[in-house]
Amino acid sequence: MEILESIILILSLLIIANIVSHYFVSIPPSLLQIAAGVLAALFMHVKIYVDTEWFLLAFIAPILFNDGNNFPKRELWKLKGPILGNAIILVIISTLVGGVFVKFLIPSLPWATAFTLVAVLSPTDPIAVQSIAKKAHIPDKLMHLISGESLINDASGLICFKYGVAATVTGMFSLKSATIDFFHISIVGALVGAIMIWIFNGIRLYLINQGVDDSILHAIIQIIIPFIIYYVAEDIFDVSGVVAVVIAGILNISSNHNMSAFTPEIRLITSRTWDLVVYVLNGIVFVLLGIEIPFAMEELVHNDNINTFWATILAFAIWVMLVVIRFAWSYVYSTFSNNPDGKIKLWSKTRLYDCLMSGISGVRGAVTMVGVLSLPMTIKGGDPFPSRTLLLFVASAVIIFSLLGATILIPLMTKSSAPVAYRGNTFSSDDSDDSDDEEEESAPVELTQIEANRVILDKTVKKLRNEMDEGDTAVYSSVIAEYLNDIRNLSFRNNNSNVVSHQISKRRVKSKKDAELWDICFNCELDAIDELYENHEISDDSYDLATRKIAKYKKEIVHRRYNTTIEFFISYFRRTFLQIKRWIYRSVKYNDVQQMNQDSIKISIAGAKKALEKLQELDQSDQEDIDDNLIYIFQRHYEDRLELLQGKYRGRSPEFNSERMALEVKALSYQRAFVQDMLEQGRVSKVTANELRKNINYSEEVINIGVE
Repeated sequence: MEILESIILILSLLIIANIVSHYFVSIPPSLLQIAAGVLAALFMHVKIYVDTEWFLLAFIAPILFNDGNNFPKRELWKLKGPILGNAIILVIISTLVGGVFVKFLIPSLPWATAFTLVAVLSPTDPIAVQSIAKKAHIPDKLMHLISGESLINDASGLICFKYGVAATVTGMFSLKSATIDFFHISIVGALVGAIMIWIFNGIRLYLINQGVDDSILHAIIQIIIPFIIYYVAEDIFDVSGVVAVVIAGILNISSNHNMSAFTPEIRLITSRTWDLVVYVLNGIVFVLLGIEIPFAMEELVHNDNINTFWATILAFAIWVMLVVIRFAWSYVYSTFSNNPDGKIKLWSKTRLYDCLMSGISGVRGAVTMVGVLSLPMTIKGGDPFPSRTLLLFVASAVIIFSLLGATILIPLMTKSSAPVAYRGNTFSSDDSDDSDDEEEESAPVELTQIEANRVILDKTVKKLRNEMDEGDTAVYSSVIAEYLNDIRNLSFRNNNSNVVSHQISKRRVKSKKDAELWDICFNCELDAIDELYENHEISDDSYDLATRKIAKYKKEIVHRRYNTTIEFFISYFRRTFLQIKRWIYRSVKYNDVQQMNQDSIKISIAGAKKALEKLQELDQSDQEDIDDNLIYIFQRHYEDRLELLQGKYRGRSPEFNSERMALEVKALSYQRAFVQDMLEQGRVSKVTANELRKNINYSEEVINIGVE
């Protein structure tokens, strides 16, 4: 009963704080949630014991999984250098340099304890910064960097913290053992996360393959995934569960936009369920943080050996130190890494400005608090943990200083007066507008319906472009092109494509006639390959690869017949193997891959043309052994392939249209969120917002009619 009462109380505080945030839009909701927790602790004497293990499992695991799932993969890859640098090297530097600084400020503090304090302060928390980003126009690159490093530095910071605590408790520390253990629990944790999400992805796809398309069931499976992965990584393999859920989120099939197997309903309901879960979990984390802060301060106030005012000054100095270290690291890294012409420019006002903003944006939050709360009460021999009360107070105060510093300083640095939008949607930095949109950088001005519609469409196009993955641009390009046309015309229109009711596959041969026609087409493709090779238009490797692939298909058509289950798993294993092989080969031999891709396009185009010529010949003949409808289906297959390769693809296959409709539904959900943002910022009236929503609803109904 006590647990139930605590849950109801925390949720009530969260609701109240978020309601208040609608009236005090200049204050980030995270600060109001902390304030709600503080007031509950002071006046209602609420005290909740926070256990590190269950807190990480119940809150950090799903939040980080969702962050990894939604993080733009292209940006993650482009910023891999600075993200890994900030998440690992900066954490280590902060721990070492900061530990020396803390030891200088507090000479009585043991070295191991000083390093422990700074280690737990190293992980950044982007949740509050994301809400501040609504008020201040933080550059997209910086927000991507902050969000990306937070996916990893929670693990690195907690590992450093773990060894700092162990050294304090036991009085022993081995750099060699710590380094080996660090790489072991990180690498194995990543492998556990990758393997388990691969299994879960296979299960979800298999359920769809078997016709199990219950959207609620799939949403529940998606929600339970991070909890299971974290538990298995931590309790069975004894590795980092944080790293495991982050990697799982990045590799989750829901973050891959080539998801034609899932219906729009499944994707939409899953997305909305995650919105609700993350909204609640994020809020609870900060409410709990607020509840813990007064008790940390109370212990310090009643401690005669520590001056409260001096402890507050120490906390402020440590926060400034962390900002300076982060700023210095960012400036040095950017100075020596961004030199395409090979010239090093030591001074840059713009770089100085950006690095200073990066330093201030390193807000501390939930992971820091739960880490410091897990400090043991005693060390080896039964003595009290050195200065545990002081560490708890300093960590709490640094969190507050970092939140207040970012809230006050970042808007001043960006010279923006737009209000902070509430966090009722899933958008963060990637949703911020282009810097050349003048209306975005000025004070809120109420827009007309046409102007607001233009802004919403622009933002939707930018969001879709940020999500577009390499190698999967056909669906996104089609939808984006339509939106660009809508921006020009400022009107929504129906664009239903003709859907082919039958779909063929060279790996799913259902009849003897299918096999015969495939054999004819494959022979045509082989003839085209031979012609290209004889004319020296493709390389030897490309020729060998293409002929082996077609020979493999021909062999499978003749010899292999599987039931749907065996066929699914063989296909799933094959795709996984090819993806790993492609990734490794691309990483090692980029130029060779580029040449192979160009040759592959030539081969595919020539093969499709040759096959179409033969199919046209068969269609005009009087052969009765091949069905005209089957020839027509094969013609559509090769025409679609040719259009796709030539950039003229209009998507006549059910898979393409299913993917397109899912993306259109997703884009409409973005538009709804953008309308709500503009309404909260005072940029549109309620009447205009209702008209915009009505148009969006109408567009969605058109899509639903197309599905039916």
